[in-house]
Amino acid sequence: MTNVVSVKHRRSPWELERIGERRRAVQLADARSLEIERAPATLLAIGSQLAHGSVGLNAAERVFFSRGVRAIRIPTILLSVMPHYAAVHDVQVPAAWLADALRDLAAAGALAGLEWLTTGYFATPGQPAAVAEWLRDEPARTRPALIVDPTLGDVELGFYTDPRLAAEIRAELLPLATGIVPNVFELAHLSGSPRAALRSRAAIEAAARTLMGPQTEWVVVTGVSLPSLRNEPGHHPDICEVLVTRSWSSVHRQQQRNTTAKGLGDTFTAALATALIERHDVDEAVEYAAAEVRRMLTPPSRPPRD
Repeated sequence: MTNVVSVKHRRSPWELERIGERRRAVQLADARSLEIERAPATLLAIGSQLAHGSVGLNAAERVFFSRGVRAIRIPTILLSVMPHYAAVHDVQVPAAWLADALRDLAAAGALAGLEWLTTGYFATPGQPAAVAEWLRDEPARTRPALIVDPTLGDVELGFYTDPRLAAEIRAELLPLATGIVPNVFELAHLSGSPRAALRSRAAIEAAARTLMGPQTEWVVVTGVSLPSLRNEPGHHPDICEVLVTRSWSSVHRQQQRNTTAKGLGDTFTAALATALIERHDVDEAVEYAAAEVRRMLTPPSRPPRD
């Protein structure tokens, strides 16, 4: 069935052409009436988007959908596939478009119920500053809490974005962040600590606290390898999330898994934000997010054959 605009809103083809080169649709006073889904969004997620792949906003959307979280997604880059394939094409979103999109969403009333903002992959310098400028301009009473997942790279593959973004994220976004979710590679580059020095809980905590701005309540460092608590021969180190606040910390241990899959950090951050929206405290939210990553890595069970 085709939705038809009422007669009083119709315009001739000539009138549509005169609206301007960039507009090819009828402008309505109540454009919101055209939306199928009108429930307010509680979360805004900014990051990479792929036609095919399980990283970035693609990974986050699965989490949001499974928990019924209404989220708005803004891409910083559009890719055909992950950039590690032999053939890949992308469209990088200009920082000016990012700033305009945020203003458009606000003008449309789409951000009125926003509680959390998560940032992930940035493709070009200028994008983090555009997001930070919008956030600083928001009134304190309506400003969403910010979670920064730096998404600079990892220890296996190194940088997978412009290394200059580390300094811009630190200068522009970290001072506004309620929470920060770096992996060990990102923690090293944001804190200036040598990665080789980040091998103990104490070193991780000290480096994490250097990232805290005036609004930061916690940092969750993911993918930390710490000695296993099981004093048995042959045990691999545990893979841990280290939650660091200004006055205390906790370690959330996971059994090490042999996987090369990417998108685990994107899944973790999305699940963390989802748990916080559901009013879990941050310690519980970390446990939930880690469980969501484990669930994603667990192959679905097949029913027994007759």
